[in-house]
Amino acid sequence: MSIDWKEIESWDRKYYLHNVFAHEEYDFTAIERVDGNYLYLANGAKLLDFQSQLISDGLGHRHPAPHRAIEEAMKRYGHVFFGFATDYRARAAKLIIEDLLGGESSWASRVRILTSGGEAVENAIQMARLATNRPIVLTQAHSFHGLAQGATRLPGYRGNLSHIESEITADVPGYPGSTFHTIPAPEHQTDRISGELPSISETRAIIEKLGAEHIAAVITEPMFGAAGWMPHPDYYPQLRALMNDYGILWIDDEVLCGCGRLGKWFGYQLNDNISPDLMTIGKALNGCSLPSGAVVVSEKIGDLIENARWWSGSTWDAHPLVCASIVGTLEFMLETDLLTQINARGQYLKAALDELAARHPSIGRIGGAGLYYAVDLVDAHGEPIVKADRDYLFTGDLSENPNNLVSAACAQRGVFLGGFVPNTIKCGPPYTITEQEIDLAMGAFDEALSLVEAKYH
Repeated sequence: MSIDWKEIESWDRKYYLHNVFAHEEYDFTAIERVDGNYLYLANGAKLLDFQSQLISDGLGHRHPAPHRAIEEAMKRYGHVFFGFATDYRARAAKLIIEDLLGGESSWASRVRILTSGGEAVENAIQMARLATNRPIVLTQAHSFHGLAQGATRLPGYRGNLSHIESEITADVPGYPGSTFHTIPAPEHQTDRISGELPSISETRAIIEKLGAEHIAAVITEPMFGAAGWMPHPDYYPQLRALMNDYGILWIDDEVLCGCGRLGKWFGYQLNDNISPDLMTIGKALNGCSLPSGAVVVSEKIGDLIENARWWSGSTWDAHPLVCASIVGTLEFMLETDLLTQINARGQYLKAALDELAARHPSIGRIGGAGLYYAVDLVDAHGEPIVKADRDYLFTGDLSENPNNLVSAACAQRGVFLGGFVPNTIKCGPPYTITEQEIDLAMGAFDEALSLVEAKYH
């Protein structure tokens, strides 16, 4: 197939509505194809994808497991709306609840399969409000939970419950203007703190000020995606205990970290003896082979929804091809014990990063687990190079920010590696990464760090 990339660029620049980049700074970088752990550019270059694009493509690109499942499903299915059942929907649900989460021995009872992590978050928030009859949801500073804002606040069919034996309809608390409040970000994984964490003490004060009787849930990330931040190991056990004290639900957003990224099936499992009330998943759920998301609920919340009519639906709920891609991905991960490989490769990556830190004063701290590590870059005084750090507002010239310097230098050496916030580099390669490919990426990162030091040290 011959593609006129100059014509494609002209159409892309003229007709597509771009995000992140302003029109005058947009750099047209065309991907001609993807395969394995690599991105193949239209100009003939190739990049080792050491970020799994958005810490998302867990099996790399065009992995045969989900793709074979999709191909097989297409022989029988196109779109089937959620009012009908398919074998793929049932199989995907069984794999998630029973095989990944332990079935009857687990906190989880049911799952709803959707087409994005953001949609899963919207559903989880609605269910938490309905289950508690409270409007407020607390969210951590620097967290990211998707781009949907407002769709479920519009009048109309908006997730209300109507009960079989009653003419009373229950709206989601908080409509038409739902309420969110921010709690402090957790302390970092490497901070040496014992006893109750300051962030927990501050969160308690916020709860008491707002009134626990008004708070439905707290939504959190096991490790922050956009901000690249691994919480202190005491944070989630203490936060769970705090929520239990006040009768507040826990929404665990595992869209980025779930399905193996942190070396466990789900990030909350890094801590013993705690579990959420609702959990959102996506990305690695099917290796991003198709748009996917899901929300898992406890038995109590599952019973509430199942024993009522929940007027909530999306055209693509549990799309058969999406469900097939989930089945293909999870069956492959289970059959090959891929978690063992993730942890082995993760240990190799962490050792390589520690070796770089021993030689590069620009590395301040390293946090993470499994195959997701965030590296914070600092100046000669050990302070963030861009002072605003995770409070950065992305104004002015971004080209000299450390993350962009690293990204450009690594790209020149055939590696896709960078970060979102200005001082943080996110190493999150596919689960299929090899030790040789880790060496290649670390070699490029090594040279990029020298450039950062030449400029800022």
